[in-house]
Amino acid sequence: MREKQHYYTELHAKGFKYTNKFSGFDSACAHFSTRARVGTMTFQQAKMDAVKYIGDQQVSHGWVDYTVGKTFEQTGHEDVSVMCPSYSEGHRTHPVYEEVK
Repeated sequence: MREKQHYYTELHAKGFKYTNKFSGFDSACAHFSTRARVGTMTFQQAKMDAVKYIGDQQVSHGWVDYTVGKTFEQTGHEDVSVMCPSYSEGHRTHPVYEEVK
């Protein structure tokens, strides 16, 4: 069986609802993990489940609508510098992602 691979897909806001409060950032990431190979129906289903979940959450908090951007795959880990704020929290590495072709 293939090991679980981690991915994320970018979501971009098409506009913001008019409010006097913060309506969200310009983009968000829909993270998901799957054992399926890129391009298969199972992979697309996992991706779209994550996109729908995060997209609906952003729409309910101020986005008018969203577009789906590029998808990235985790390819490894990179050491964190001692100067990085997360280092003092115990994080010694962070993931490295590359675009899925």
